[in-house]
Amino acid sequence: MFKILFSLRTNPENQPENTATIEAPAAMVQYNATPGSCPGGVVAVILYITMIEVACRQCGLKIYVPSTVQGRQGICFNCGQPVTVPAAPVRPSSSPLDFQPGQRVADRYVILQRIGHGGMGVVYQAHDSLVNEDVALKFMRTDLLRTDKARRFFLQEALVTRRLRHENIVVVHDVNFTREGVLYISMEHAAGESLRDMLQRHRAEKTLIEVRFAVRVVEQMLAGLDYAHRFVVHRDIKPENVMLLANERVKLLDFGLALAVQEDLNSEDGHKPKKRVVGTLPYTAPEQRLFQPLDQRTDLYAVGLVLRELLNLRTPNEPPRPLDRVRRDVSPSLVQVLEKALQEDRDARWQSAAEFRAALLGAYRQSYTPPYTENAGQNEPFSTEGMVFFAGGRFLMGSNLCREEAPEAEVFVGPFWMDSHPVTTAQYAAYMRETGAPEPKFWRDPECNGPDQPVVGVSWHEAMAYAHWAGKTLPTEAQWEFAARGQQNRRYPWGNLPPTPQLANFQDFLGIPSVVTLHEEGQTPEGLLDMAGNVHEWTLDPYAPYSQNRQQQPATAQTPIRAVRGGCWTSPAEELTTTARKGFFPETQLKTIGFRCVAVVPQPATAQD
Repeated sequence: MFKILFSLRTNPENQPENTATIEAPAAMVQYNATPGSCPGGVVAVILYITMIEVACRQCGLKIYVPSTVQGRQGICFNCGQPVTVPAAPVRPSSSPLDFQPGQRVADRYVILQRIGHGGMGVVYQAHDSLVNEDVALKFMRTDLLRTDKARRFFLQEALVTRRLRHENIVVVHDVNFTREGVLYISMEHAAGESLRDMLQRHRAEKTLIEVRFAVRVVEQMLAGLDYAHRFVVHRDIKPENVMLLANERVKLLDFGLALAVQEDLNSEDGHKPKKRVVGTLPYTAPEQRLFQPLDQRTDLYAVGLVLRELLNLRTPNEPPRPLDRVRRDVSPSLVQVLEKALQEDRDARWQSAAEFRAALLGAYRQSYTPPYTENAGQNEPFSTEGMVFFAGGRFLMGSNLCREEAPEAEVFVGPFWMDSHPVTTAQYAAYMRETGAPEPKFWRDPECNGPDQPVVGVSWHEAMAYAHWAGKTLPTEAQWEFAARGQQNRRYPWGNLPPTPQLANFQDFLGIPSVVTLHEEGQTPEGLLDMAGNVHEWTLDPYAPYSQNRQQQPATAQTPIRAVRGGCWTSPAEELTTTARKGFFPETQLKTIGFRCVAVVPQPATAQD
């Protein structure tokens, strides 16, 4: 119950500013007043009513209304804009950073759950009712940014940060203050885990992180920094500010916060400016600890520390240990890249994120990509001629939009080579000459026996026999979708634009299988041709629900039907997506079915002491 004094006039036209005429049930009101006892017919009324605070989103006017009008809509007395009364009174928080699920912030965000906290504040997942999407709200600690100068400086940095739009940077939507004066940032909700959480899990399990994954994380960090450094220096790169999302995607957050906090600490009102290292001390560069001017090379030093921690699971606080004493699968070229990033003298480090990233990727490809082999012939190691290499990793496979493609889940595939196009008639003819294999169906059909057309009319067993002769095998569905969809989560092999006759052979536009190099515009970024349209492609896997395949249930082994992928020259557009799949009995021989091969690269065990 609240004791509120309201001024009520007998003439509504003479109602004073910022007051309200309230109707409430008589049982809820206790009053003691004598009409006409106040000048101008004003009646002083003491109301004992449970009240709810209502604030106008347009002008900020606050009034209190009875709980009996919960959920109703009215008009702001100040600006005339619609105002909605909350459905229930908001419980007061014990701290300005404590919020309960369902609580509203700025009459726009509905708190869902607390998802993190750190040295600068607390983060909540919230629903933005204005744009109808989930966001992350970061509330800054009240003991930070205390001076007006620091707050102005922070808002200036926030304006720069809001302009950052890159796939490896968390998007900042808005910066504002709560009614209590707490500064908060509304940003993209990056659903995943922090790099710190992943590192702690590996430490607890005593399992090293594979080199491939460490390089993938760091090269994405550097891609984001290469873009951001045109506008701002981060100053606080650390695992807590790196988010890991599905498809092994990485996003950086908290650009500009460290600089704003430093301005606050170094310009406290009435005190001599103090020099303090701001950021996370173990991840600071030498020039930060010496209070020297900072530039992009400061961030690159911190990235080097993160890379070293990914490889040895030891934080910068812990005594250093040479990498070759921790593990034996880090190449000398990668060690050289790391050592240059960690030079004390910034002039001896990598001078830009782009330079660092190019050196990192070059060293990884040099040391970890299997060597190219010439055509070796039958019964000898497979040839990588005409193939594309994939390092593998985790990616989202499947789609929840179609029952045959569900459920969508993150799946891991190891490294492999894949044919850049379906096996052609000329390639199959060489196999037939060497092995005496019989002609496949439609071999003499002039519509589909050109040397550069994909071989068709081949059963699953015939495709497997060719793959065995070539020292290869058919792709699993996971390998095929990894190559077509990529970790960028492409809807089609070429991207997200809908199919056209320039991108793929489908909907019977040509009426026959096309030569495999005709639709170069529709190739994947890695250079795979005809991953959509032209011919369906046999895969190694049974055509069974993913829930069975992924768990290797006995029912899967008994399924005779084999999965095909990619659509064909008669397919509608919806069959050309990277998740589409169909099934045929293995003896099926059609003009619309062909195949391509893969070769699996053995993965060496991670060596460690």
